[in-house]
Amino acid sequence: MKRRGFVAGAMGLGLGGLAPSPGWAQEFPTKQVRVIVPYPAGGGTDIVARLIVPRLAERWKQTVIIDNKGGASGILGSEIVAKAPPDGYTLLIMTSAHTINPFTTKTLPYNTERDFTPITPLVEGTLALVGSPKAGFDTMAKFMVAARANPGKYAYGSTENTTRMVGELFRLRSGLKIENVAYKGAAPMLQELAGGHIPVGFTSPLTAMSHHRAGTLHILAVTSGKRLSVLPDVPTMAESGVPGIDQWAWFALFGPGGLPPALATRIRNDVVAVLAEPEVKARIATLASEPGGEPPDKFAQRVKAELATWQGIAKEAGIVPE
Repeated sequence: MKRRGFVAGAMGLGLGGLAPSPGWAQEFPTKQVRVIVPYPAGGGTDIVARLIVPRLAERWKQTVIIDNKGGASGILGSEIVAKAPPDGYTLLIMTSAHTINPFTTKTLPYNTERDFTPITPLVEGTLALVGSPKAGFDTMAKFMVAARANPGKYAYGSTENTTRMVGELFRLRSGLKIENVAYKGAAPMLQELAGGHIPVGFTSPLTAMSHHRAGTLHILAVTSGKRLSVLPDVPTMAESGVPGIDQWAWFALFGPGGLPPALATRIRNDVVAVLAEPEVKARIATLASEPGGEPPDKFAQRVKAELATWQGIAKEAGIVPE
């Protein structure tokens, strides 16, 4: 995929490649930082990156490059970080698909636990089923009636393996005969939805909110246990007759495996400071999401637990790694 970069902040004057001093974690960064976004520009991960990364650059007083390396549900970009030196100068913003890819992909070019250091979630939120008005689906009720009356006629779009797996859960819990159409990111799927080429798709409200407000797409239902305050008229899956899909997703920051704990904590603390900025908090709220900030050790435990959870769901759905 063609490289797409975005530079945030101003070039610093520090010298890279020098032997680290005892306080090197606090001195970080002394040179340019590269943040890999393993999805195309315009999707949810990209939106989060462009909200957080420029503000980190301001705090660090260094150039921070956002490098979109989309493909294979985030695997292609993640591999770059997995093979990078554990010095903090190559970071990854990845979705919950990080804990799902091992069960949908036969051979990964890395070990999900060993080759990454969880730093902190940036933004968290529910997922949503989004409908295409051009395809005739502006409410959840309309889609459910049509899909039940026409088994096998309709498909749902997914943007990576998190939305694919939630779609599989939806298929299982609803009993609908629908197939998955996989896209390489949220932006191309939303374009297809807006054009009426597919009827519905799973993504984050964060990604679809601007389309929903403009009326070009409609958020039909959310996977949270209760309605979202910014979308009070949108029902939950349970309210729509499909219980058992109370799922949240995250966009999180990772480093290569072996990143020193002191450095992971330093980067996490800077992220927490950015998330506390009033403008950032307000923007996250309007995107129907919540700020992250979990400490590295707690987030690592969560990643491990989610790996076990998604393994069970993949088995229930009969997903065979490809």
